[in-house]
Amino acid sequence: MSELDALLAELGRRAPADDTRWLGQFVNALRPPPGREPAAAAETVERLCLRLEAEPVVAEDLAGHLFLLFEHRRERHLLAETGVVLEPGFLRGLIDRLSRRWLPTIPDNGLWVDVLGELFHRRDDLDWVRAVGETRWARLIHLIEQAARRRPLAAGGRARLRSECLEALRLLAHRLAALGADPLLLRYHTPPPDHDCPFLGQAAELLAWCAQAAGSDQPLATIDAPRLARLRAQLDRCDGVVGAVRQLARSQGTSVGLTLLLQQCAQSVARIRSLLAIAAAPEEGADRSLASARLLEALIRGECGRDSLRELMARSSDLLALQVTENASRTGEHYVTTDRAGWWAMARSAMGAGVIVGFMALLKILIASLHLPPFWEALGFGLNYAAGFVLVHLLHFTIATKQPAMTASRIAQAIDESRDRARSLDRLAVLTAQISRTQLVAIAGNVLLAFPVSLLIAWLWLQGVGQPLTGPEKSAHLLADLHPLSAAVPHAAIAGVCLFLAGVLSGYYDNRCVYSRIPARLARLGWLRRLIGEDGAAGLARYVEQNLGAIVGNIAFGLMLGYVGFIGHILGLPLDIRHVTFAAANLAYGWTGLGFAVPWPELALAALGVALVGLTNLTVSFALAFSTALKARQLRLTRRREFLGALLRQWRADPGGFVFPPADRKPEGPA
Repeated sequence: MSELDALLAELGRRAPADDTRWLGQFVNALRPPPGREPAAAAETVERLCLRLEAEPVVAEDLAGHLFLLFEHRRERHLLAETGVVLEPGFLRGLIDRLSRRWLPTIPDNGLWVDVLGELFHRRDDLDWVRAVGETRWARLIHLIEQAARRRPLAAGGRARLRSECLEALRLLAHRLAALGADPLLLRYHTPPPDHDCPFLGQAAELLAWCAQAAGSDQPLATIDAPRLARLRAQLDRCDGVVGAVRQLARSQGTSVGLTLLLQQCAQSVARIRSLLAIAAAPEEGADRSLASARLLEALIRGECGRDSLRELMARSSDLLALQVTENASRTGEHYVTTDRAGWWAMARSAMGAGVIVGFMALLKILIASLHLPPFWEALGFGLNYAAGFVLVHLLHFTIATKQPAMTASRIAQAIDESRDRARSLDRLAVLTAQISRTQLVAIAGNVLLAFPVSLLIAWLWLQGVGQPLTGPEKSAHLLADLHPLSAAVPHAAIAGVCLFLAGVLSGYYDNRCVYSRIPARLARLGWLRRLIGEDGAAGLARYVEQNLGAIVGNIAFGLMLGYVGFIGHILGLPLDIRHVTFAAANLAYGWTGLGFAVPWPELALAALGVALVGLTNLTVSFALAFSTALKARQLRLTRRREFLGALLRQWRADPGGFVFPPADRKPEGPA
């Protein structure tokens, strides 16, 4: 006899009792044994349903026990709060979760919200609950409800569950009305004077319906159907407001607070719909059981994620991450060339950056020759990088390794826009080819100018000073750092992470600039208008709006590159960075410092190291940015094989298009 059969047999031998321990054993019997797949729970629930259908008395015993538990406990907080964001902010939620992890709360056996937490306390509970499937859960719930209607002892539990469901709806109505009046939401959506607020409207309709239902013994499905129709229309309007605010936030900026507020609104509306789908549905209908099964899974999902730090991070930042990647995506459009003119413009832009990097590498060598204390040396390196990157931006030049973070977001946007359209993968393959050739020409422009410019600088230094810029020891060290078997590749990966973080910071400050209305506030500064005039203040405001994120990102990237080595020094870890353009410049300085007396195999290995550094820079920064962009848009690239097939077709049709632009003058688009 299985554990489940033994528990069901026990119910038949004793009178129903208010005992949650039996229910815990029952859930444990449904749970897959250790080492079994979650799908094993589906087989267990299927066997249970077959037995309840074959033995109505067993179903009545089970229903009598369950509804006795409902009769003596409060369900309103479980129904209204579990799975719905309640924290006022990220910090409060973090503190609450950490405190519950370090010092668990004492459950109240009189509250179903605590009982559910005791029943589903394992991390993998949600996996097997999902594996059972909503159809099987609905079938089980339907059998138990049918048995409860035949069992007189379940009448008290059924009445209590009805009352608690109405109380949960009242709680949700009040909470949603308060959310709709929040200043954060009103900033984006203020109803016209001649229109009512849907958040207040739903509260009026829902509270009136609940009052009618509480004073009636009739089935809830038969109570004031016109009012229910008006209520559902108000809920639709609430959803419309949430969607409109999300769209506005893409152009007007967002914050973590707004993200949480919109989630609270959307989840509250969804929970009201779920409860109405159960309460106001015919008792014998299959839709009621299916809605109950979906609500059960939502409650268990909410309970399993109640103390999850990962879920808190994800839900607190989804709209903010989307806004950050949206800014990156708009920037990424400038890093995708569709015609020959754009390709050559990118080549010239990258060459200009290569010239500047040659001088930045010179300054780094000179700063290192001062042998400053580690902190000040790192600061010097960081300021050198930051100033150089900002100069590259101001001159509209291009650092190739900054492209992946931007183009990854552009690809994610393309996936999002075309996921429901025909030929979407072919369009994505064309976009990939465009990005490929743009990235290649940018790297070539950076490296092919940084290397000869550095050679020229080293030669001029030798002619002017009379000795090499780098001595034999320093030169050998520069070349050794580029050997493929050295730490060049791991250090290049660290630089790739820095590139990704700089892109995130850039997008964040672009968003913050718009959300906080910094340009408009800057243009209103009295002392600034007196100093440079109204037109000057307006021009500065426009410049800040268009460039603040990029400048902050470049400064942050430079300081990160400068301080990685210092952090490794104080931690005793071999941390450093390798950037492909600087690696090419260092190859030139090291080769020149040794009087060009470097064996060709050694020089070839150093050149291979430069190529590996570039590949690692690009791969790491692209992978991180692409993953972030997909998560922000809640996308998954599920059709990988089909996409690779589309990419192969694009390669066969135009292999040169991955390296060179089309010969004609007509711009090529991902049509």
